Amino acid sequence: MFYLIGLGLNLNSLTREALSALKKCKKIYLENYTVDFPYTLEELREETGEFEEVGREFVEKEEFVLEARKKDIALLVYGDVLAATTHISLVLRCEKEEIKYKIIHNAGIFNAISETGLQMYKFGKTASLPKWQENFTPDSFAEIIRDNLKIKAHTLLLVDIGLDFKKAREELRTACGNKKVFLDKILVCSSMGTDKKKIYYERLDNLPEDIERPFCLIIPSNLHEMEKTALAELANL
Repeated sequence: MFYLIGLGLNLNSLTREALSALKKCKKIYLENYTVDFPYTLEELREETGEFEEVGREFVEKEEFVLEARKKDIALLVYGDVLAATTHISLVLRCEKEEIKYKIIHNAGIFNAISETGLQMYKFGKTASLPKWQENFTPDSFAEIIRDNLKIKAHTLLLVDIGLDFKKAREELRTACGNKKVFLDKILVCSSMGTDKKKIYYERLDNLPEDIERPFCLIIPSNLHEMEKTALAELANL
């Protein structure tokens, strides 16, 4: 059996179903390339047992799922297993190879941002904020923000691993400036689902630079009165 297991948002988020499955597994892998974990991997091992860290190339080759023909294996994914990832390809590979699999869902960032008070059905297309390199500065996320604002939809920006808030803010400011996207107040959601949770709602220049990872950004569009009330009460916690 191949188990695709969501870790949830904190160390106590593993479900009973997930813990039961992990006890059966002869090999456990941890996907380590989509998030800056809000805890140490040593702490995680105390909950899950021993695992092997694997990167994007290893997972996207999909060959490791073939091990599940002979033994129970698992892939651990922070948050939920299928939201904001391409892991459905692993499920399709199992279908093709006639390998038994089980998906064990958990809470992820798409659940947690509802704590801001923004109405989930008012979100538009989600975008990623990549970590810019010297000769690689993709800014298509600003176009997605612009398109969402045109239809009065909020934008969730998922931040690449290793990108701190100071640099993320610079990228957002530069890209939106180039695309002529006006930014008023934005939301920053840090360490959601943990005891260190912080929700900020400020203009870019007024946001602190030392925001803890993992964090995501939300560019709000027109706000309903209930959303305004919620942000006034819940933001800058």
